[in-house]
Amino acid sequence: MAADHARTLLRQSRSVLDTAYEVGLSGPGRLHDLLITHEAMSPGAFKAYGRDVEIGWGWHPSPFGACLVLETGRGICGLAFAEDGAKPAVAADMFARWPDAHFVHRPERAAQRVQQIFAPPGSPSVATPLPLLLIGSNFQIKVWEALMRIPPGHTVSYQDLARFIGKPGAVRAVGSANGRNPISYLIPCHRVLRKSGALGGYHWGVARKQAMLAVERARYRDQPSEKPSTSAIE
Repeated sequence: MAADHARTLLRQSRSVLDTAYEVGLSGPGRLHDLLITHEAMSPGAFKAYGRDVEIGWGWHPSPFGACLVLETGRGICGLAFAEDGAKPAVAADMFARWPDAHFVHRPERAAQRVQQIFAPPGSPSVATPLPLLLIGSNFQIKVWEALMRIPPGHTVSYQDLARFIGKPGAVRAVGSANGRNPISYLIPCHRVLRKSGALGGYHWGVARKQAMLAVERARYRDQPSEKPSTSAIE
């Protein structure tokens, strides 16, 4: 994406996210064509939830490479991407985030989730609620909830995101929380750019971030900006 074009998109997207912010960061909204619900939990609460809590995991192909899905009985808690040769390292990265959990290989369930997440618009599966379990500090969760308010096809800067959560001086902390997002794509940290319009970093590769943005721009560029829907995030 050219920097000038990216800066134009940033300017246009500010008003869209302002509307979302006015409705409420935890209020209803729609991510892609998926019906998303989420529950938030602090690391301490997650530990109390069960030292040996079971997390199912599995890989399945996606439009952006091999996709790793991790899911508890209360929702998806992790989503990552990797090239084939990097799968063991990526899995280890994700497993290390919840060292007290018991991981169970469930490739069939992961395949179902990946197919649901990346189903074409209008597919019956996108009408099925997709629960997320956000495990992080209060600040991290606030950032991740704000990310879920960025409509597909739009981008914001780290400065914008900090302002939207009421912490304009916490740009660096917002960037750190963005980088620690455990549920990539569904919590769309790829929609955050540098103020200059540069792509910035992405935990799963800048080329993958660029591809995600390109697909979203192509899919949503002809759709007018609207206020968030009233039927998704709770």
